[in-house]
Amino acid sequence: MRIALVCDYSLDYLGGAQTAFLAEAAALAEAGHTVVVVSPSHRDSSAGGALFVRIPARATVPGLGLPLIRNTGRLRDGLRALFEGHALDVVHVHSEFGLVAAAIDVADSLELPVVHTVHTFYWQTHLPRAAQGVVAVAIRGFQRFITGHPPLASLPTRARADAAMCAVTLATARRARVVVSPSRHQRDRLVAAGLPHVVALPNTIVTTGRQRGEPPLAAGTPLRLVWIGRCVREKRLSEFLSACRAALSALPPGALEVEIVGDGPLLAAERNAARGTPQIAFAGRLDSAGVVRALERAHLVALTSSGFDNQPMTVIEAVYAARGVLYVDAALTEGLDTAGVLCASDSVADMTATIVRLAENPRLVVEAAQRAALAFENFSPTAHGRMLDAVYRGQLVSLAS
Repeated sequence: MRIALVCDYSLDYLGGAQTAFLAEAAALAEAGHTVVVVSPSHRDSSAGGALFVRIPARATVPGLGLPLIRNTGRLRDGLRALFEGHALDVVHVHSEFGLVAAAIDVADSLELPVVHTVHTFYWQTHLPRAAQGVVAVAIRGFQRFITGHPPLASLPTRARADAAMCAVTLATARRARVVVSPSRHQRDRLVAAGLPHVVALPNTIVTTGRQRGEPPLAAGTPLRLVWIGRCVREKRLSEFLSACRAALSALPPGALEVEIVGDGPLLAAERNAARGTPQIAFAGRLDSAGVVRALERAHLVALTSSGFDNQPMTVIEAVYAARGVLYVDAALTEGLDTAGVLCASDSVADMTATIVRLAENPRLVVEAAQRAALAFENFSPTAHGRMLDAVYRGQLVSLAS
């Protein structure tokens, strides 16, 4: 098939959505499809076999890193020429803003089916209540300005600004023939919001040139934990580090080591708070090879977000490396129902208790790693490409159940 993958986000910064997007492009190209990647960034090597087409952004939204691309007649004309020139069969979008709105408009005019992958329906603005209404109005105005389409009524959630962001996502999803959710729990949320055709299809990763990891023969001493992600409030790094410091106090010397991989606005403060605790190391932002080496150094991966993540890419990287995952959000099941070690709750006290228990019982860590080694098949590029092919061809009855 001839497929356009369209994304508003910059691919120069590899967050979870961008990583999943590029891995999907690689999986589809590897399966023999013609893949045209349309985005604000030019990357010619991250997804072998795909053609990358750059749509320049006039600016970037301050504080968000979102390239500013409006849905204009000129943009639609360019996309129409691109889509017709490649004789596309399907347009698959991965975001909700101006470039994607234009791509859907053109796909509709050419009677091409549209598939929409929702990377998050769990927007959190963390604004005070007094600011929620004003920001919600601004979000709806921004949506109209950048997409050229009127906003939907906000969903009834606890925070008005969060609800307005969810409505932006829902507005795009309603225009798609099929919506893809990388997790079952987000699929259920989208169905409850009124979407009729939502398929749960886990993300994948690029495996070309990489070997599968092997489970550690023994956890040994110290127990080595690695935390990988953006250092932002939603990922709950602060709570995790508080639990680690409490566990270090409860355990004998040399029983625990922790490595933090990633950057973000909270990194400097957390690094400063951990000063004087040599058992906690900060690696900063690493490239893909560096992340793989960090996984190889660790016995266990920590995933500490709660009520925020859809289907974290960290889980896929962990199971490919044959490492179990310590996690706190029971709604997350893909991969974790096999490879996960679930804390009793997301509290610091329960995270501390679980870390201490694992350090004192290394057999539990080895068993989680052994289970992880069996969990990758559902995330493999082959499985992902096969399921997407079925979605594109309209075989929805069994997939959407």
